[in-house]
Amino acid sequence: MDCYFFGTFNPPHLGHISLAKAVKAEFGFEKIIFVPAFLPPHKKTLDFIHRYNMLKLTVDNVLGQVSDIESRLATPSYSFQTVNVLYETIFGTKKARSYNKIPFIIGYDAFIDIEKWKNPDILREKLEFIVLKRHSCTKEKDVKTEDIMALKDRGYTFRLAKNVEYYDVSSNNIRALAAQNGDISEFVDKKVEEYIYEYKLYR
Repeated sequence: MDCYFFGTFNPPHLGHISLAKAVKAEFGFEKIIFVPAFLPPHKKTLDFIHRYNMLKLTVDNVLGQVSDIESRLATPSYSFQTVNVLYETIFGTKKARSYNKIPFIIGYDAFIDIEKWKNPDILREKLEFIVLKRHSCTKEKDVKTEDIMALKDRGYTFRLAKNVEYYDVSSNNIRALAAQNGDISEFVDKKVEEYIYEYKLYR
């Protein structure tokens, strides 16, 4: 089974890749499918084609693939509509297969707020959440059991990642460095670095 990793990836950095590798290894997924948002509803971001191209440069075939699905859907890019299309593509529309769910990577804080997302009932029905610990968490005790159990009681399916360590890198910092023609080599793949400077992105 593949696992899906949604995000803006603006730009894709080594933290994204490290996280994806750890999730793939811990849960035994065949591939991690990166899904860059085409037009996020709540934030401005770099043009889709650049983010998609950079992901293609940094995601190898062993780790996974990059999907352009959101470029073919209605905007803004709400997760529920992408999930609907993915679900029908993967499992079909037969009710007999309704028990299947799509593995979906999500941060702990985002998961706790999942019912604030657009049409969360669709996400609850069709996704199995692979929940990452907070950036600041170092131990499992940092997870608030009451928050997680409340979502379980409301029908959300999830697994907590235990072996994923965050790579200390900020997309904001990368963009700021690139804007000043700074050195971003320790944060992004070499091919992504070259792409950013070739197209003068973030300036």
